[in-house]
Amino acid sequence: MGVQGFIIFIIIAYFAVCAMVWFRGRKEIRAFQETIRQNHGVRQSRKLDETRKKWVTGFWRHFQGPALLDETTWNDLNLDQIFPSVNHTYSAVGEEYLYYLLHHVDQSEEELQHFEELVRFWEAHPDERVFLQTNLWQLGYSGGSSIADCIENLDILRDFHVRQDVFIDLLYIPAIILTAVSGQGFLLLLCVMIAQILLYFRKKVQIQPFLHSFAYFAKLLAFVDRLQKLKHSEPAVSEEIDRLLGVEKKLKPMLRGSSLIKDGSLGGGTPIDGVMDYVRMCTHADIIQFYRMLRYAYENQDELWTLAEGVGRLDASASVCAYRHTRQDWCVPVVGEAFSMVNGRYPLIREPVGNSVTGEKSVLLTGSNASGKSTFLRTVAVNAVFAQTIHTCLCDSYTAPLYRIYSSLALTDDVISGDSYYMVEIKTMKRILDSVLKPGRPVLCVLDEVLRGTNTAERISASSQILRWLSGQNCLCFAATHDLELVDLLSTEFAHYHFSESFTDGDVQFTYQLKPGRCESRNAIRLLEVMGYPEEITAAAENLCLELLHDKKRV
Repeated sequence: MGVQGFIIFIIIAYFAVCAMVWFRGRKEIRAFQETIRQNHGVRQSRKLDETRKKWVTGFWRHFQGPALLDETTWNDLNLDQIFPSVNHTYSAVGEEYLYYLLHHVDQSEEELQHFEELVRFWEAHPDERVFLQTNLWQLGYSGGSSIADCIENLDILRDFHVRQDVFIDLLYIPAIILTAVSGQGFLLLLCVMIAQILLYFRKKVQIQPFLHSFAYFAKLLAFVDRLQKLKHSEPAVSEEIDRLLGVEKKLKPMLRGSSLIKDGSLGGGTPIDGVMDYVRMCTHADIIQFYRMLRYAYENQDELWTLAEGVGRLDASASVCAYRHTRQDWCVPVVGEAFSMVNGRYPLIREPVGNSVTGEKSVLLTGSNASGKSTFLRTVAVNAVFAQTIHTCLCDSYTAPLYRIYSSLALTDDVISGDSYYMVEIKTMKRILDSVLKPGRPVLCVLDEVLRGTNTAERISASSQILRWLSGQNCLCFAATHDLELVDLLSTEFAHYHFSESFTDGDVQFTYQLKPGRCESRNAIRLLEVMGYPEEITAAAENLCLELLHDKKRV
């Protein structure tokens, strides 16, 4: 075979490999689209472990502020455990945005309505949704680093330079000329290549996470370009796409030469990728291109944020559409003057009991242990959060004003700071009181056992005054207590509800059904009996309890 035949063979082999890769890619896309259609409405649970949480929280860390749901409330409501069930996103930027969105309780009615229109569009147009999610899947993930962090860190990397890389690349010119003329320049050529390869790995370690992210930026812009196929008469979708296309036009110069940046580790999936890996090592083409993109990105950070938010919002809205299909017990919330929740349910319970509460008054809950008080408080707060973030409530109906939402539910003492349980509790309560005093939306707060960390007399005295004060402010308060004295002390300020239980054949049965009025039963000692505590303990405890209650009535 002559030189000409060898060249023809190489060309044919190259196109054969390209065709094989293309056909394989098309097959994978068709298989994925079929999976999307089949799994729409199937519950998912992508566990949010500590590694993934480091980059999923990127958007939230950047935008966090007093208007967003605070960390105490987020943890009280177990939203880290709830997030995976809502998360049906297909891209890194979508997942980050959805996590942030669930904190974004300060949205306006217009923003919520816009998001609802996006969700309804994907519901009414399944082919367009599949097209979007297929492209989001191809967009994929950014190599385990947060897109938000990458944009924020542009300032850190602005002093990065490639003068040394370019200088060594220029040495290839005399080396190649000497090699072609006499063959004696081969040693110089070899030295240049070795120098570049050694320098390459040192620099790659420094910028590897950002190379992944910049490759992701390039893919984001390419993704936006493909969105033109979704241009639709629906105003909400057209508005999003037009905004993204405007950003893409401004950022498009950053794409020049972006194919040189490899999104992945050394060793590609095709022979072409493998060859390009060695070209990058010997020339630093991807590092030089990274520097050019870095400078351009640093000058256009606002556009990058708009790009990430826009794509993230599309992915998140399609995710909420899928989440609605996983449940039959959801409704679209309505903004109204008074709070009303009909058959509200808590998302972490597989077979929840729906409970309803309506009215303008704050609510005081009483009930025995494990009867459902804390779960009900979480049900109220989670549905309020869902209403003001993903515009989807787990109720038959939900009507309420837009709130600032706070909780004080699952507190512990702080060993690191040295704060006792009581100190943690009063600090947590103080943040709610401070918020109530600030102008703005009414506050919705859910409180479990106010001031449980101190003695009975002071707890009842102080908690009654705190609750009375909250009820008289721009605040709707849901509070649970074991102190039945609070029912009498707050008889006019609060509406009173309770949970109860029954004992059958030595076993306790909970209905988890909210009932009007105060709780008249107690079960703490009976539960000790059910759990098999010695009779000498339970009998003596019951007798002493009766004596104390009798003395209390006499007083």
